[in-house]
Amino acid sequence: MWAEGKRRGLYRFLYHHWYRKPLPYLACSVLYCDCAINLLKGQAPMTTKPTISNSLRLPFPLETALEQAIAADLAWQAGMTWGEPRPGHPEGQVQFHIRDVLENIDRYFGDSTDRARLRLIALIHDTFKYQGIYTPQDAPKCSHGYAARQFAERYIHDKDVLEVIELHDEAYKAYRLLSQYGDHEAAERRAGELIIRLGQCIDLFMHFCLCDNQTGDKSTDYYEWFQALRAETRCECRWMDCD
Repeated sequence: MWAEGKRRGLYRFLYHHWYRKPLPYLACSVLYCDCAINLLKGQAPMTTKPTISNSLRLPFPLETALEQAIAADLAWQAGMTWGEPRPGHPEGQVQFHIRDVLENIDRYFGDSTDRARLRLIALIHDTFKYQGIYTPQDAPKCSHGYAARQFAERYIHDKDVLEVIELHDEAYKAYRLLSQYGDHEAAERRAGELIIRLGQCIDLFMHFCLCDNQTGDKSTDYYEWFQALRAETRCECRWMDCD
C-alpha cells in the first residue's frame, strides 16, 4: 500500500503537469509519466550509464560524469524547459539562463579552481522554479533554492556548493526589503545573517552571484549593495580581530 504522502505527491504532480499545462507541455508526457512512476516507487535517481531524453537538446555541453548523471535525472530535465520571457529573464527557459551563467563562469573564472563547483551550482540553482510555481495553494511553500538543494544532495556532498545552491537568491531577497519597502534596517539585518551563515563559502557565493547577475537584463544594484555590505563587514571583523 502506497504511503499517503507519496499518493498526494502523485496527485499534485499529475494535476499540475497534465490538467493545468498548456498544450506544448503534452510533448513531454513520457517524461512526466516516468517522473510520477519514480515518485511512487521512491526510486533514487539514475547514476549509472546516464542518458539524456531524446526530446531534450541542451544549449550547453556537459563536461563530467557527475554533470551527465545530474542531467539524466528526469526531475532535473523537467525544469529545463520551464519559463517564459520576463523581466530579469528575457531568455525565457531555464536552460538558456543556465547557458548564460556557464558562459560567465568561463569568462570570469575559467582558470579558477572553483570552476567545476560553480558549474554544478549553475546547473541546479534555478532548475526547480517550476515546483514552486505549481505548488497548490494549500501545500507547504519552500523556495526554489531549497528545492534545488534537496535535489543536489542526491549527487553532491560538498557542503559549500549545497549552501550556495540553496542561498543563491538570498542577497537579492535582502536587497528587496530596501528597494521595494524602504526598510534599510531589515535589509541589512537579513544580509548580515546571510553573511554569517555563509561563513567560509562567502567567496564561492559572491563568485556565483556575479555570474548569475550578469545575465539577461538584470540590474547590478543588489550585487553591488551586497558586495559593499560584505566588504564593510569584513573591515569591522578585521578591526575587532574576528576569526
